[in-house]
Amino acid sequence: MEETQVSEWEPGTAEDLVCDAEALGVEQASARMITDWVEVGLLAAPEFQKSTQHGRDSSLFPAVQRRLFSELLDARKRSPLKRIPHHTMIPVVLFVWLTNDTVVPASQARRALRTYAQTTGRTNRARRQDNARRIVEQFAHPSATYHQRRTAQLLIEEGEKTRKPDWERLHSALTAVCSPWPTVGVPLLERGIGRPDMPLTVTDSIVIMVAAQQLTARLRAEQVREEELVEARTVHRIDWARYEAARAQKQPEGTTPGFFAAPEGMEARAREQVHAYTGTLAGVLGVTAEVAAKARVGRLPF
Repeated sequence: MEETQVSEWEPGTAEDLVCDAEALGVEQASARMITDWVEVGLLAAPEFQKSTQHGRDSSLFPAVQRRLFSELLDARKRSPLKRIPHHTMIPVVLFVWLTNDTVVPASQARRALRTYAQTTGRTNRARRQDNARRIVEQFAHPSATYHQRRTAQLLIEEGEKTRKPDWERLHSALTAVCSPWPTVGVPLLERGIGRPDMPLTVTDSIVIMVAAQQLTARLRAEQVREEELVEARTVHRIDWARYEAARAQKQPEGTTPGFFAAPEGMEARAREQVHAYTGTLAGVLGVTAEVAAKARVGRLPF
């Protein structure tokens, strides 16, 4: 959303946004609804307008925010679902922040990331099953048995459901899936996935998961400063451009099939990029390095 795209929009009060919502057919639109959107990060806080020496006008939302509000409502209206929870729209707001500097301020992104962290893992059973299956299939050697695959998949599903993964059992199960032919006295092989020049092992994958869990706790408590979020965004933009370039090669030689597969739909692409950003943020904050250091000296975080 560029400045030229909002020339027909003007700053507005909360009452103006309520009128915008009513014009789009939103039932029970109210000032409380606007306050809720600000609190969860779907909208930035309105700007105070001082008009006299002894008073001030109603606070105003910038034109870009008013348009963002309208577009989010319009997108929600197109959804086949009767009720759209706030958190399902948060990745769209964060995607706008990641790709544009003029619409979503860092203060709003910080609240949106808090909401994102609070709802991370809250998925239905079908989505948990699909996610677990994809992870297992990426690591699984062709000789891995159904029982080995199923064990790993159930551990991933349970970890997502409870937010308390059994890291030790999961590491063992995924390693068994990678190396399904145990030999007495010989350590299990850690098969890598992804690019052949930068293979991702089971331990690497677990380290990333643990780091993500620790970062999520920080975001929920708003323990990450705005300047740190912006710094990570700068790094993310560079990393993401490289990732998209690798994806554009279709299937780099030797790369795990499906590793660079793009999800279908704009909302899925937005979720993918937000997920990638949180990984970068964990790296910028040193969370990933700290967890990896423990893993290297045998004090594995699981």
